[in-house]
Amino acid sequence: MPEENITSKPLLSVVMPCLNEEETIGECIRKIKISFEKLNLNGEIVVCDNGSTDKSVEIAESLGARVVREPCRGYGNAYKIGFNNAKGDFIIMADSDDTYDLTQIPIFLTKLRDGYDFVTGSRYLSLNDKKNITFSHRIIGNPLITTMLNYFFGVKYTDVYCGYRAFTRKAYEQIVPISPGMEFNLELAINAWKSGLKIIEIPISLGLRKGNSKLRTIRDGWRSLRLMLVYLPNKVFFLPGLFLLAAGLLIHLGLIIVPFLYRGPFLGAVTAIFATIFSVIGFQIILLGLYAKSYSWSIRFEKENTFLEKFYKYFKLETGIMCGSGLFLSGAVIIAWSVSQWIKLSFMPLPHPEWVSFAATLVIIGCNVVFASLFISAMSMKK
Repeated sequence: MPEENITSKPLLSVVMPCLNEEETIGECIRKIKISFEKLNLNGEIVVCDNGSTDKSVEIAESLGARVVREPCRGYGNAYKIGFNNAKGDFIIMADSDDTYDLTQIPIFLTKLRDGYDFVTGSRYLSLNDKKNITFSHRIIGNPLITTMLNYFFGVKYTDVYCGYRAFTRKAYEQIVPISPGMEFNLELAINAWKSGLKIIEIPISLGLRKGNSKLRTIRDGWRSLRLMLVYLPNKVFFLPGLFLLAAGLLIHLGLIIVPFLYRGPFLGAVTAIFATIFSVIGFQIILLGLYAKSYSWSIRFEKENTFLEKFYKYFKLETGIMCGSGLFLSGAVIIAWSVSQWIKLSFMPLPHPEWVSFAATLVIIGCNVVFASLFISAMSMKK
């Protein structure tokens, strides 16, 4: 391969976030330079300092890295600034703690040149001893998050939290992650799949961590779970919500049409209460799913959503208020009639208490529809 003009635009950018990594940043930069020499290409090293108070920046600049700064703390925040300042057609991300073997950069670049859009390392595919992965992350944390993501999204990652990845600039522009923290890695993996990119995992080795880890297991694990919940309103919200709502309404219908009998005593009142609980909880879960789906759509987690496009085409604020008001008034009329009957019976038990529970369901769902319409309309104004 002919040597490229070092003054030309770099072909490859290696981006590393940095927060007090003076023990390791120099070794990382030296390994990257070795890889550049092996490839005989024009590459750049971009270090995004995230507020270091040690000599990390001084060391990086003395070794020829270009340092950019992101004062707002966060793993994802640092990477976003680093990627935005990178000039290469190919981008490799890696940590600056010297845990990843940066002499493997040629392998990543080869895969990109072979036509892959998103190349991600996997510490679990490596034949080397995994002793440098902490026990909790080797057995519980990362494998659990990876398994959940694979199940929910139908993908086949083995190490969704690996921070050693490569992608084309065009691929990154399709992914456009927005997460500020450690869940940034998870979002990259999800959006790469959702964007239809050509993805491959390659085995990498993991060295011993020097210095203090920035990972916070409980906090970052929750953020990852939260991200998946936002991305998956169908499985997390809509399916359970529809099941509960349908069950509640069917019980209401059964009570009204065919009274439930058990060994003689009429159990409509108690059964109707369960019907109301199922119906209301189910409907509220569906609303939460709609909120999550609208948020995901408006923030760009989802580029296109045919369901929401059609929904917002026909659903207007006025429509929601009219439907909700209709349900509320229907329930109110039934309750008013039931109260009048109760008074006539001198406050003795009603012969058909199931109607009161059904009316309560209509009133509660009606109120939810009215106020949800106001909230959803505000959320969808951007679209």
